[in-house]
Amino acid sequence: MKNKYRLSSNAFEREAEEEKIKPQKIFFLSVEGNATEKEYFEGVSTNRRSLGINAVVDVQVLHRRRNDTNSAPQQVIELLEEYIRLRECGEESLIEDIPESFVERYGVDFIKRFLDDEDGITKRQRNEFITDLLKIGYDINYRKFLHKYNTDLDEFAILIDRDIQTHSELNMQECIQHCLDNNYSCYIVNPCFEFWLLLHLSDVKKEYADKLEEISENKKVSDSHTFVSKEVSLKAHHGKSGINFRKNYLPNIDIAIARAKEFASGEYELIDNIGCNVWKLIEAMKNYGTK
Repeated sequence: MKNKYRLSSNAFEREAEEEKIKPQKIFFLSVEGNATEKEYFEGVSTNRRSLGINAVVDVQVLHRRRNDTNSAPQQVIELLEEYIRLRECGEESLIEDIPESFVERYGVDFIKRFLDDEDGITKRQRNEFITDLLKIGYDINYRKFLHKYNTDLDEFAILIDRDIQTHSELNMQECIQHCLDNNYSCYIVNPCFEFWLLLHLSDVKKEYADKLEEISENKKVSDSHTFVSKEVSLKAHHGKSGINFRKNYLPNIDIAIARAKEFASGEYELIDNIGCNVWKLIEAMKNYGTK
């Protein structure tokens, strides 16, 4: 199977776990993009207190390898379900997914001691084991990290663009139905995630009243931009350092939510209409523990 192992920590970009409050509830989110969406929601996670979100609720974007460009809606679902299988099977899944040749080379006892963080394994042995598995795309450290978070309150979700250039109407309908059938939340932005970002930066309904068709079509305007992403870039000045969440987006999330409610927000409604329902995730996080 192509790209069998997709869950990857992208070079283990994580804050020290001992410094975090272990959440009671996490929204596990599988997204299309490898950069912008991840940075945005990590900004939400890091700034929960400023946003009025209880520390016991969090959002975790599932990472995949940097060179993993499989971002069609079905593949976003596949990444989520790879993680769900890991949760359901636990440590057994961590071992069973390792190719037999690795099990024969290192031995089941070594692998179990590695997973349980037991003594008797040198740092060099650990690093060699991790590196060898990474060569086939199996990020065992990230899987161990994800396996620590597992409560009955957790929710699973995908976030996809309604890109009329690449995602057909039937494709979108099938993905929405699959999410409904499996009790996953399905967050959609039409035409692309940058539209949600633009709502932080502009009163789109007024400022772009005569350009809503251009937003909907979201055609390529350069090698690196579509119409919407170009507008966001001009307003927020994204660069190599990223989207600068604290400056550009943190202060305006509540405003963006209010603006988003002026557009379409139902899953099926978003197939053919400009809008997004990402605000529902933010509100769900804000409202957790308040009742």
